[in-house]
Order: sequence, then structure tokens, then C-alpha cells
Amino acid sequence: MYTTSKSTQIVLSLLKQHGINQVVINPGATNIPIVQGIQTDPSFTCYSMVDERSAMYFAIGLYLETGKPVATSCTSAQATRNYIPGLTEAFYKHVPVLAITASKHPKYWGQEYMQAPVQTSLPVDAVKQTFALPYVDSKIDELHCVRLVNEAILELTHRTPGPVQLNVPMFDEAMGIFNVPELPSVRLIRRCMAWDDWNDAALTGKKIRIAVGEHRHFSGKQLAAIDAFMESHNAFVYVNHLSNYHGKYAVSANLAISCISGDVFKKKYKPDVLITIGGQTGDYPVFGKLASGNQTDFEHWRVSEDGNIVDTYDKLTKVFECPLELFFSRFAEDKQVEHTYYESWEKLQDSMKIPDELPFSNGYLVQQLHDSIPRNSYLNLAILNSLRVWSYFPLDPSIVCNSNVAAFGIDGCMSVLLGQSVATDTLCFLVIGDLAFFYDMNSLGIRHLKNNIRILLVNNNCGAEFKLYAASAYQFGKETDAYIAAAGHNGSAKGWAEAAGFRYISAGNKEEFMQHRDTFVGESEQSIVFEVFTTPENESDALRSIMENNLSGISVLKSKVRSVIGDEGVKVLKGILRK
Repeated sequence: MYTTSKSTQIVLSLLKQHGINQVVINPGATNIPIVQGIQTDPSFTCYSMVDERSAMYFAIGLYLETGKPVATSCTSAQATRNYIPGLTEAFYKHVPVLAITASKHPKYWGQEYMQAPVQTSLPVDAVKQTFALPYVDSKIDELHCVRLVNEAILELTHRTPGPVQLNVPMFDEAMGIFNVPELPSVRLIRRCMAWDDWNDAALTGKKIRIAVGEHRHFSGKQLAAIDAFMESHNAFVYVNHLSNYHGKYAVSANLAISCISGDVFKKKYKPDVLITIGGQTGDYPVFGKLASGNQTDFEHWRVSEDGNIVDTYDKLTKVFECPLELFFSRFAEDKQVEHTYYESWEKLQDSMKIPDELPFSNGYLVQQLHDSIPRNSYLNLAILNSLRVWSYFPLDPSIVCNSNVAAFGIDGCMSVLLGQSVATDTLCFLVIGDLAFFYDMNSLGIRHLKNNIRILLVNNNCGAEFKLYAASAYQFGKETDAYIAAAGHNGSAKGWAEAAGFRYISAGNKEEFMQHRDTFVGESEQSIVFEVFTTPENESDALRSIMENNLSGISVLKSKVRSVIGDEGVKVLKGILRK
């Protein structure tokens, strides 16, 4: 029988799966749930040491003889400190020892409770890294714990071997309840290095979705490797504008994935293997369909030279620490296959239609501009509404797109665009909302700027993101204006834009916008700020119109979403917006 402590169960299960079976144990009370599970499980070979200082050196000796990582277990309080001399030796000797330290529940830390010091403050040259497990009280805590334990064990031998601390907080009930008959099945994450044997990582016969997040220019070698891989597998490449990838099997399907239900995705469109490259996608709908809450089963493989354990969708099983061209070259096969998976996604995306008439909004502006931006331009998109709506419309493949989705904050998107503009003579476009613009407006005044800047400022006078009809703040109605949004700031860019040397034009309706459109995308002796005044109501209605037009056009719901969104509509559309 094992402890009821979920975090301890996860630790024991993953120790076994990763093949760590030598454990040096120090006596104590707080680590009883860990030790009881180890000493009664025949998978482990146990060694008892009274002194924690000796235990760590003993573990070093075991490794030197066996060549296999060793785990240790100690109780709380001074026990962890007594590991430090031996851990320091292991650090400089490059010995992979997993120091599993048991600690009191965080409630007791710093509260003058017995044997409850903070145990995660080891010296920088004692361990490669410290991993502190959460107190598991929910499914999210459990997923977090699974990722951290896998990451801690993998770090033992990552690049240069060395000691790692894994701190496990115990709760009072776990000290006396041991009625769990077997350890849970816990997802194992492996790191695959370039020099490893990848033969067990099979892709033959599987539906593969490659998701390209934010990515800079692809080299010819990278493109050739991806092309060779795609020809020999039933796969497609999911992209958005930030991917900057335009290969033969690319599908920009953000609108489609926003409009299909979780059930339809699971039955018809889910992959067997998801392969991610690049950074964040910035796509909330993608996360909503792929993350753990939808109960969709697939494997997630991450390809990145950093080798970091990034478990975005709670499905990660393998991290390939290598250049992406090496990964795709090694998995490419000398054969041709049917591309039914790509065809199904292409057909789904082709079925998406944008209404001919949209309210005067960000959506309308994209509708009129997306095919007018000159070839080879740069386009930067501020986060959330601008990024979301522009992803529904195609752009010429020569246009290079960027957005500040790495940290995903409101600030700095204009400064990034301006930095690009001074290093090129190419036209540089920015689509930005009023709050983000005024947040970053000082950057317009720098002396280095040229005449190649085009800023489309969508001013709805509040931050419409908080007032879109599927947003969580929508329920508060007018109360949202007070402090949740920033209504009533009464700002216009005219005075500052002109003072900073920009040509300023503006529009408050469709006719005025169309009068200035060609000026905005054309050549000019001055850089241009084009301020367009919309309303949050129009922004919300435009998004509603796009969604409902496509929700009713594919067999997702049993009936068309009502003009005032119903429960089913809310369920589907929540994936579109930041909650």
C-alpha cells in the first residue's frame, strides 16, 4: 500500500519509469510517505544511512561504481542543510544525485512551527537546479507536479551531469494514511539528444500536426528538411501570420479551429502526434482545443535546441534537443503517402467565410487592408484583438509578421516596430489598439525615425477586449467601464503624432476610411499615423458576425447560434477570447 499523497505517488512512479532504482535513505518523520513506498516496492534497492552528510557522499560512491543516477531521501529541517557538503562535491564532480527533500506544508514555513525552515535555498554550486513540487489539491496541481518531476529527473543527466534537488511538501493526513494499492500511471517525458537512438519514436501511419509558433526567417536547409518530411508523412503544418512559414502543406486555420466544437475536433481533426516548433502561437483557440481539459489524447513532441521541458498542452512525451532541420531530416522517409489529414484541414479552412458586411471595426479594417499591404512589407500586430482578427484573413507570403507574444504584454509593440523600421527602407506596418498605443507613445518622439512607418491606430476609447461579448467581463455590462477596462481616457494621437513629425490622418466611418486607405499603404514623404475611431459595440458585433457565419455553416451545433448568444455558443466561443 502506498501513501495518499498524490505528489509522492507521482515521484515514485516516475522514479521507476526513468530507471532510478538506487535510493540512499536517511531516517526521519516527514519523509515517511516517500520511504514507506520505496522500501516496500521491489523495484528499488535501498541503503540506510543515519547521517545526511555521509549519505550524500555514499551516493556519490554508488554512482562512481554503477554509472547510474542515484536518489536520496531525507526528512525536513536541518537534514537538507546537512546534504550541502556532499552535494557540493557532487556538483563539481558532475555526479547525478537526485536529492529528494521532504518538507512541511507551505502553511508552516516561517511560522515558528517545528522543523519547517525554507528548504529550497541551497547554494548555487550545490545543485544544478531546485524543483519545488506544489501541494496537490487539483488536477492543475497534479499536471504541474508531473511536469516538474519529469523535468527534475531529466536535468540530472542533461548536458553536464550533476545533482538536482526535488523538494516534496507533505500534508498532515499523508503521514498516516497508506491505503493506495498501486501507483498511478504517470506520463513519462523523455529528452532525445541529437546523438541518441530515436528508433522508438515512430511516426509511420500516424496523423501528424506540426504547429509553428512565432518564428523568424526559415533557412533553405530548414525548408528543404520540412518539405521532405511532409512528403513522406500524413501531416499538415498549422500556421498563423507569426509563423512566417508558407510551405506546400501549410494551413492557416485559426478561424476554423475557433469555430469547431471540442467534440468535432476530437472525432475528426485531432492528431495522433503534435510536433511543435518555434515560440508561442498566440492562439487562444488552439490552446483551448489541445490542452488537457478537452480530454483529447495525443502525443506532443517538442523540437527545440534549448531542450527545455515546455509542456504547453499537458501532453508532452518527448523533447528533441536538436536543430529542426536535423529532426525533420532524420524522420523523412523515401516514400510517398496520401495526405488525407492535410486535405481534411484544408477543406475545413476553405469552408470558412467572412461576411461581406462587417460593422466598422478592426475586423472591417482587416477586410479592406489585408490584400492591399505592399509585398515584402513588415507587419507587426499588437496582442489580443488585432492579432486575433488579422489571423482570420490571408496575407501575401512575402509579408513578414511579428507580435510581442513571447511575454504577451501590452507594452512595447510600437517600439519593436520602430526598431525594425530604422534598420530597413521597407514599409513597416503596425496595427495597434488605443491602450497599447498610449502606453508606448513616447517612442514616437525618437530622432532616428524615417518615412517608412505606417501605424494603424484602432481607437475604441476603452480597451474593447474587456467588452467583447464572449469575454468574462462582458457580464458586468456598463460596470466594466469603471476600472476593468479604461473607458473615458478621451485620448487622440493627433497632437503628439504631428509634433513627432508624423503625417496624421483619421476616420470615424467606412467612407472616411476608404478615402484614406490608399494613402496609408502608399509611398509618402512622411511616416503616417492613421487613427480609426471605432466602438466596443461594433468590435463585439463584428466578431460575433464572423463566428456565427461559420458556426452555422459547418455541422458543429444542432442549430444556428442565436443572435443573442446562447449557452452552446458561449461554450464554443470561449476558446476564442482571453478569459
